[in-house]
Parts: sequence; C-alpha cells; structure tokens
Amino acid sequence: MTSRPDVRPLLFPRSLALVGATPRRPDVVAGVLRGDVPAYGVNPNYTDVAGLPCVPSVGAIPEPPETAVLLVGHGRLVDAFEDAAAAGVRAFVVPGLGNEAGPEGPRLTAWLVRRAGEIGAAVLGPNCMGVAHPNAASAWIGTVPETAASGHVSAVCQSGSIAEALLGLGGRVGFRCVVSSGGEAVTDAADLISFLADDPGTKAIAVFLETVRRPAAFRDALGRCARAEKPVVCLPVGRSEAAARVALAHTGAIVGSRRALSAVLRRYGVIEVDDFHELVETLEILGRRRRPSGPRIAAISESGGEAALLADHGEAAGLPFEPFSEELANALCSEFPNHGSPSNPLDAWAVAPEEVVYPRSLELMAATGAFDVLVAQVDVSQFRGATEQGWVEMVVRALHAATRDRQLFAAVVTVHSADPPRRLQEIAAELDVPLLRGMRTGMRALANVVGWRPARVDEPRVESPVPLDDLISAVDGPLPEHESALALERYGVRVVRRLRARTPEEAARAVEEIGPPVVVKVDGPAHKSRDGGVVLGVESAERAREAAERLGGSVLVAAQRAPGLEALCGMTRDPIHGPVLAVGAGGTDVEALDRVVVTCPPLDHETALATVAAAGVGTAQDEVARVLEALARIAQDHPEIVEVDVNPLILGPDGAVAVDALVVVDRRGAR
Repeated sequence: MTSRPDVRPLLFPRSLALVGATPRRPDVVAGVLRGDVPAYGVNPNYTDVAGLPCVPSVGAIPEPPETAVLLVGHGRLVDAFEDAAAAGVRAFVVPGLGNEAGPEGPRLTAWLVRRAGEIGAAVLGPNCMGVAHPNAASAWIGTVPETAASGHVSAVCQSGSIAEALLGLGGRVGFRCVVSSGGEAVTDAADLISFLADDPGTKAIAVFLETVRRPAAFRDALGRCARAEKPVVCLPVGRSEAAARVALAHTGAIVGSRRALSAVLRRYGVIEVDDFHELVETLEILGRRRRPSGPRIAAISESGGEAALLADHGEAAGLPFEPFSEELANALCSEFPNHGSPSNPLDAWAVAPEEVVYPRSLELMAATGAFDVLVAQVDVSQFRGATEQGWVEMVVRALHAATRDRQLFAAVVTVHSADPPRRLQEIAAELDVPLLRGMRTGMRALANVVGWRPARVDEPRVESPVPLDDLISAVDGPLPEHESALALERYGVRVVRRLRARTPEEAARAVEEIGPPVVVKVDGPAHKSRDGGVVLGVESAERAREAAERLGGSVLVAAQRAPGLEALCGMTRDPIHGPVLAVGAGGTDVEALDRVVVTCPPLDHETALATVAAAGVGTAQDEVARVLEALARIAQDHPEIVEVDVNPLILGPDGAVAVDALVVVDRRGAR
C-alpha cells in the first residue's frame, strides 16, 4: 500500500499558523488561541489580531509551524499554500473551495491534490470546518462552544453541519476531537479513522459518512479499530442504489449498494445507526467511563404506562425485560407491600414515599447480581417544576449509589426529548450516568453498546484456489444449473444428485438411476420455477419422459428433497465495496421478505457461524456457515464470478443440501 502523509499534525498540531487572520473572524482566532499550542497569524496588515501575534508571511514565524489553516479566498489559495510549503509546512486545513469558488473550485482542487502529492502533505478539506478540540487549540472556522466537553470520543464527519451539531450537544458527550473532513481531496476518512484506531486518547469513534472514497483503505481502517477493540458508530447517508440492475440472482436483488456498505460495517463490527439521535444516545453511553457488560436489564419507573412503553421498546431493540425472580419479588413486597405483583420494569410511583421506595427498590434490584444494566425511567426535562426536579435528582443519585460498587451499568431513560436542567446534566456527568432521551432511541442505544463485540478480523487460513476454468472459461453470463452446481461442489457445497438428459428417453433412464421422486427442469440457469420451467414430484420414467417433452427435450433431472426449513446463501459483487455475502430464510419469497443478514469476506468459521445465527437460521447452522465460507472463497479466488446463488438450501437432520444453484460470470469487469 502506498505510504500516506501523517495526519497527526492535522488532528493534534504542535504549532499553528492561521493564514489570513483577520479581526472579522474573532471566533476562529479564539479557537486557535485556546490551550497552549504556539500559534501565529499571517497577515501583512496586522501585527496582532485579538491577541494572536501576526507576521507578514509563514516564513517570518520564528519557529516553522507544523500546521497551516488557510483562511483565505480561492483567489489567494495558491500563494498561501506555496508560502507555507516553502516554510516547511506539510499539514494544511483548507476550509475554502466550496460553492464560493464557483467554476474555479474544481481546477484549484485538482491543483491542490497534485501539489500536496508532490510535497507529501496532508490536507484536510477543501470545504471543511477543520478540527475542534474542547478546551484546547482548534483549527476550526466556527465557534467551539464553551459547553463542549472533553472526553475520549473522536468524531469524523464528512458534513460540517453534523460536526457542529455534535459540538453543540451541551457537553452530553465528551470529545477528544471533532473532525470535519469536507471534500477529502487528499486526506480522507480512512486516513483519519486509521490514525484514531491507534490514538491512545480515543476510546470510541463516531463517523458520519456520505461516501467511501477508497474502499480497501476504509476496510483496513475499520479492521485496525476492531483489533484495537475500539467501537465505531457510523451514520451513513446517501446510500444510493449504484448497483441497481436486473439481477440474475436473488442475492443481487436483495443486496444492491445500499446494503453493501452495511455488509462492510457489519463485518468489521461497526455499530450502524440510521438516525442522528440514535448516534448521539449511543455516543453518550460510549463516552462514559464504564460500559454495560451484558444484556440482563431491569428498570424502575415513575409510571405504569411509561414502564409498559419502555418494555415495548426494550423488546423491539433486542433487550427484553425478563420477569423478576421470585426471591426479588418477595423482597420488594416484603418491604413495600403496595408493590403487589412487582414486574420488570417496576412501577414504584405512590407505592411509598419516593425518597424511600426508589432508593431501596434500586438497592434490592442491584443486590441480586441478576442484572447487567439498571435503568431509572424518569421524566427528565428542564420544564418540569422544582418539586419534580428535586425528586428526579434524588432518583439519579440513588441509581448511582446502587450501582457504583457493582459490575452494573446505570442509565437514565426519559420519555422526553427536551434538554435536562443544567444542574442535573452536570450531576449525571460527575456520577458517570448517561441521560438518554426518548425511550425508543435510548433502548436502541443501550442495545447497540450491549451487543457490541470487536469483530474477528484476522485473515482466515489461505487455501489454494479450486480450479474452475473448465466450467467458466468459455462463459460470459449465467452458467447452466448443472455447471453452477459442479462449481459449488468443488468448494465443498452439497448439492442434490442430478443428471443431464439430452432427450426424453435419457430423462426416463435418469429417474431409474436416481430413484423417484425427481424434479425435471429446463437445462439452463437456475430459478426456472418463475417461468414454469420446473416439474415437481415426478414418480416414474414415463412421467419424466412426458415432462421432458413438455419442457423442450433437454432437461436436468434431479433428486427431489423432502420439504423442510429453507435457507439462502449468496454472493454478489458491489461496484464500490466488492463481494457481499448474504444469508437468511430462503425460498421463492425471499425478495419479498428480505430476511437476510449481509456481511463480506474474508470469513473464518466462527464469524460465519455468528452471521448465520444473526440471520435467524436455527437448524444446521454449522453446514450453512460452511456454505457461506465457500462463497467467500469463491469470491476471493475467482474475481470473474460476480454472483452466486444457493437458494434454497434444504435444512434437515442430515445437514444442508442445495437444490438450486446459480453462478454468474462477467469477464468484462464492467462492474
């Protein structure tokens, strides 16, 4: 892989030059002056701008700066860049070259790419906000709010507005840095994520993703995060159907480019979210010093209706609230008889004085050791009355007291979306308790973090490619089903016994050799049932002869498997992200139900098994996982194979057997 410029001076510069410093941008100057990084302004018209010393050129700075922020219009960009480069600067933040540059923008961007390559410079932008550090020097062209909190979450955003939205959270998430990468003409998200994977101050990474510019480098960066056991939370947008076409395989119809990126994210253990609010709630949890250790969850509430709503959202998110044990129920009722029949979540309102029932009930729940997560569901909003604010604060403190000395993660979930009172937010931050807004997003965020495990990304053992040239060398398009099945069998996939019959008489003899019942199919690509090209339940030679005559003479005669549970395994090549694997419930209705989980190679057996289990395939998981591994090997060994479909796999006591197979070859490489 070609060496890339070091991005550390972009993210954590040791000295800064603000080229184009001006009193008209006091917010930018204030950001540069925050902290103790040596900084100079460059502007021949000033000697000082809002406390920032200014010099006429970068070369006039006593010690050459590491990083230059080019706060100049597009007409002055080339001169500003060359002045800084001549002084030895090799890291540049370029906020401009957006819409304001007009038709000159593309030409100047191309120049920037070429010139940065010549001198080996890292460049953030163009058309970006820069890098923001709460309470530290920031090469940021907006205001870094005083309320932004420091912490161990780093964010990479291809949208400057989203980056600003993260900084404007009022301290809910502690950030190590927030990066607005803009047009990524030189330095892209893969470079930034790769650096943060090794950054000791970063414990979790947020990514707002509009496009993947270098897919292989992007996957490599995610792999580095997985090896470092750092969770990545990604909100992808603009996932267009770049692979939209008339798909020959079920898998291609299901996946498309929209899900291909999801396959990559899943393979590398990335938490994918589809909404900004879910991103924020997930980051609030990951920004805490502790994380949930498991999925066993209990909650206390101030309302029966809200408790039921919380339970509904927990189950939908994959975090069901299991009933209390008999011992815990008895203990709660013994101290508070008004509990009646305690349920999980527990409605404790009006059972006893709140300053008594909430702390004691939380303590009893925590002391059982039966839970990994303990939730207080209370109505948190800055608009509630003083009395209500007081008792909510009491519950938050009681929750912390019950969990602080135990392996138990504490969280507050509220039905409200309003900001909490500033005092409560500061208390929760001090106690390391997240205040999650909205029950649906709060429970999904908890489920995201509870279910996260670093992906296994070590390359599986490399095996020699299986030769397929005799089957595919003369083909450009779909293989006949017989040859498709032969290709799969060479990779260890079990396929039903079948014989090719060129004439009705050969079809009759095939029944006798295979044994009834059989299926008689048109001798061509798979999925012929859509067009009436399959005759099922043929019990005799005569019926086979008749079926062959009706289907045109040349047929495939195959053993008919008894009905059973069905699964789909498939592979398709996305034009951007490469091979995508799919597994799920199979059969003729697979497109309508879309019951699949997607991932991408390479796969070891453990990862394949986990993917099959996530798809809800409950029978013959080991055999289905091995089929998925075989497809991953085919994808890597034979780039000319662009689609494979094994649908359905019949799952039975003797394992998984394919009854339909399709392999598609595309030698042109157009995709």
